[in-house]
Parts: sequence; C-alpha cells; structure tokens
Amino acid sequence: MIKAKAKYAVILLLILFGWGGADAQVSFRILNINTRLSGEKVGYSAKPFADYIKQYDPDFVMLQEVDFMTVRNGGRDFTTELASELGMFPAFGCALQYVQGQYGVAILSKYPLETISNTNLTGNASEMKEIRTVLYVDVLLPNAGTNTKVRIACTHLDHSTDGVRQSMVQQLNTAVGNSFPAILTGDFNAKPNEDAINVGMASWQRLCNNFATYPNTVPASKIDYIFGKPSGRWTVKSYQVLQNTTGITDHCALLAEVEYK
Repeated sequence: MIKAKAKYAVILLLILFGWGGADAQVSFRILNINTRLSGEKVGYSAKPFADYIKQYDPDFVMLQEVDFMTVRNGGRDFTTELASELGMFPAFGCALQYVQGQYGVAILSKYPLETISNTNLTGNASEMKEIRTVLYVDVLLPNAGTNTKVRIACTHLDHSTDGVRQSMVQQLNTAVGNSFPAILTGDFNAKPNEDAINVGMASWQRLCNNFATYPNTVPASKIDYIFGKPSGRWTVKSYQVLQNTTGITDHCALLAEVEYK
C-alpha cells in the first residue's frame, strides 16, 4: 500500500511540475522578409536569400512578394527552390494570377506542415489596387511538453488606402481565428497610427517595436510587423530590425525569438 501511494505521488508531481504540464514554454525564432518582386535585385535567384537566411537559423521564414512560375521570374518556383536550399518545408499562398503564373506570399518551416490554408483578402473595388492574401500553416513543435500546435501566418496588405487595409485585416482575423496560438507577420503597408493597425489588430499582441522598416537604405516608415495571439501570452526574447538586406531587397528583415506560455 505504501509503495502504491508513493507511485501515485510521483505521478502527481510529474503532472504538476512539467510532465506535459499546461504551463510548458515554447520558444522559436522567426524571420520575415519582403523579397522585392521575388528576388528582382538578384536575378530572381533563391540562393542569395538562402545564404542570407542561413546565418540566422530561423524555425520559420515568412516571405512577401513571391512569384510562382511567372514570366517575370523565368518560370521558377521560388518558394520550393528556397526551401530546398534551406532544408525546410514550403507553403505558397497565391494572392493573384500574374503574367502566366502566380504572385503571393510564402512560409518556410523547419517542422512538417500539418495544415496549409490560404484566404484571399479584398476591399472596396474602387480603392483597392490588388487582391491580397493571408497564408497560414499549422505545425506541432517538438520537445514542447504536450507538443504544442502553433499557427504561423503571413500576409501582405494592399498599398491603396487605410479603409481597404481595415477590410483586409477584418478578413484575415476571421481566417486565422483563435483555435491555436498564432504568429502573424508581414508587410502591412500601414503605419502604426493607422486604423488597420491600432484598431484592426487590437486583439493581437505586438511582438515588434515601432522602428522603421522601409526602405532598408535609410528606414523611414514602419510597415512590417510581427503579432502574436492570444494577447498577453507571448514574450519577446529578442527582436531586431535588420538593415543588412540591401543586396537582396528594399525592405529591412525582421528577426525575433519569441516564447509562448
């Protein structure tokens, strides 16, 4: 009887103090880059981006302005080529059909993708310049207590008006939902004081500062962001606005290590 009680006491302690406990902490590194027309500055090659990304060893890479098999990029699958160079799992989200191919955003993951979802975003037709999209993937992070599922999302909002971007933000909030802890990054084409950010993204926790991110030569505008949901559950362990991207794009990259509890 004493041995049985001791066994149950050990099991109880394991449950209370971290054996798959509810308070398991999950940390990972994310890198966000607007590729400038899918690598226009480097002849549409994925390799210079791979060389740049490798130095930071991110768990997830989120990309905007990505071509898929367009005339412009010579019929290349930029996302898959880059993922192959990095040994990561790729997902591409089409925003619109463009010059015999597609144009949109992409996500690369160190971990297998359980779910891939892409949702187009629209706005007032008389104001909107282009249809945009929000892409997300669901992954199970290993060695994280109960193998926490996280949703990693990427978007690139239209460069027309704050009203159009507000509409797009409402749609992406619905698309991403609240089922799992989520990270959302992207080029929002909106400054911090615009309604698309301070109203539309109010339910998200800001995981970046207000330092300017564009252009990377002399940054003057904050338009690239990292957000987390649910609000209040994320800790930013480190965050950098990287200007060392002038050889490959015209945006600064965002690098962050975040922790979810």
